[in-house]
Amino acid sequence: MKKFLTLIFTCIIALSLSGCNIVGHHQSSSDAQSFHKNFLQVKNFQVKITKTAVIPAGETGNEFGKKPIFALWYTIKNTSNQKISPVATSSVLRAYQPAQSKKQLVAAPLPDENLAAKNKVAIKKNHSAKGSMAWNLYDTKSPIKIHGVQSGTNQTIGVQTYRIK
Repeated sequence: MKKFLTLIFTCIIALSLSGCNIVGHHQSSSDAQSFHKNFLQVKNFQVKITKTAVIPAGETGNEFGKKPIFALWYTIKNTSNQKISPVATSSVLRAYQPAQSKKQLVAAPLPDENLAAKNKVAIKKNHSAKGSMAWNLYDTKSPIKIHGVQSGTNQTIGVQTYRIK
């Protein structure tokens, strides 16, 4: 009788835990957050980095800067019902130089004036928009590390190193 009751209680516990999604839980792809191969996936949107460049001070894209900048262009896709605009990318990317430094680069003015005008326009769910962003460089030789961080936190979810050409 004790073995039978133990078996019944074990089944009840297993069923109640599976109902709470503890047993056999796996993260759905919509919850997964990652950053690799120029692709960032966070809670409400995805970002594909399409181009990077170093723009010297005074040149197009950095006309008023006193330092060279590291610029990147991207496509952002809203994967949620939230209000998302291209400027959301700046909340989940951090840049560091030299690559081993813990000192974050300072954001620079947007390098693409054509995209700047659309930077705060809301993107509908499952639609995409283009954007750009940039950081002031400390030097033009050291590689840059871009950290993808979790939405709403500073927890790093991936790091990519970009060599300056």
